Amino acid sequence: MRKIYLFMLLALTAMTAKSQQSLDTPKAKPATNITAKGFTANWERVDSAEAYCVFVYDQKPVTRDGETVIIDEDFPYINQGSVIEPAGGDEMYVDLSEKGYTSTYGWSAYGYPNFIPGMVDGLLYSPYLDLRGNDGKYKIVVRSYANDGDTLQVRTHGSRGEQVHEIPIHFRNGGSDISVDTLSCDDGSRDLFFSVINLTANVAQADFIDRVQVLQDLKAGDVINTMVASNEAVMAFDDDLNDSVTSCRFTYPSSYTTSKTLYYNLYAAAHDFKHPDGSSPYTYVTSDFSQLVKVDLNDRTSEVVDGITSVKANATADFRNDNVWYNLQGQRVSHPQHGIFIHNGKKVAVK
Repeated sequence: MRKIYLFMLLALTAMTAKSQQSLDTPKAKPATNITAKGFTANWERVDSAEAYCVFVYDQKPVTRDGETVIIDEDFPYINQGSVIEPAGGDEMYVDLSEKGYTSTYGWSAYGYPNFIPGMVDGLLYSPYLDLRGNDGKYKIVVRSYANDGDTLQVRTHGSRGEQVHEIPIHFRNGGSDISVDTLSCDDGSRDLFFSVINLTANVAQADFIDRVQVLQDLKAGDVINTMVASNEAVMAFDDDLNDSVTSCRFTYPSSYTTSKTLYYNLYAAAHDFKHPDGSSPYTYVTSDFSQLVKVDLNDRTSEVVDGITSVKANATADFRNDNVWYNLQGQRVSHPQHGIFIHNGKKVAVK
């Protein structure tokens, strides 16, 4: 379930239902109009698509085996409010990154969130995270300012759909304090996101999220894909131009990366009115992700790259003779099951 659809569900209180409509996977094309500060992402038209959702990533290689920080956000640029008189509370939905409150891209909060320096309450949403490594196993670490007896709820949306986790908070001496809680999960996917909320929050009490980390046990040579920009509402048709839309301009996201090599992909979306979704008159339908496109802002070049080339450094040498299994994203797999894998430089179908 995509985040943008989940927000619609919250607004409409709709129930989940499957759609019979399907969309072809967009065919991504190399970027054009590349400058030192931006580029235009391109793709081919998808029949029946009403919109496209486009995502831009930075890639960082993992340099050693072990637990690796995928993302670490402590809301350093929130500097207003207090526990007694918190700021905010007047907007149903707040894009925290757009307001400049975060050091990483893609965080948001729902439910009239409030703010105190370095902290946020309400229903906090993470960015999309690529957590396919380590067979989908990862940890979420939440640091919160809470009360004894509070309950944190974390909802992950990954390879097995929505998973609900509740974390009870207890302090030896009661009262309010800082709690650091770790949740171990195994539903990692290429576009996982999660939400965090203090279920027992009350006005003028300690119920704020202070820091959120995601950790994953990775191998040297793996790559972390970190989202640094997106546009989830590129309309597929421009009424003014009377033409299909197959491009989207991105200004270089200097706030979230210093890299001059970026990647993008996208999926198509549509509303299926033939199959209502609970109280909603339609079901929100999305295609699979396109291939990644590499954009070099220094050389002003771009090319479509497959998952192996984009994710694994020196892929040819690594895949040929190391007797290790990899998935099609170039990540090591300890126990390959049901799918196509790379082994000793060849694609192998495991049934």
